[in-house]
Amino acid sequence: MEINILYSKNNAEHQRAATFVRKAVQNLGIRAKIVERESAMASPQVLVNGFDLISGGDREAGKRPRISYDFIEKALERTAW
Repeated sequence: MEINILYSKNNAEHQRAATFVRKAVQNLGIRAKIVERESAMASPQVLVNGFDLISGGDREAGKRPRISYDFIEKALERTAW
């Protein structure tokens, strides 16, 4: 599994998202290559094998969900298995 964390250097939220991803991968026992790279975007984007974990998961219409450890963990569980 490859997990890409795309972020803007102008948005500090990516550090939190990266920490949540690393912690969830470890706690779930997932073998994954985690790659972080800068991109022009307003908020962090987490891609698992090309699937947008945040926008593609549970969300209200037109709203990006708030990035939390629980959200990342649940989304990774659904995606990993």
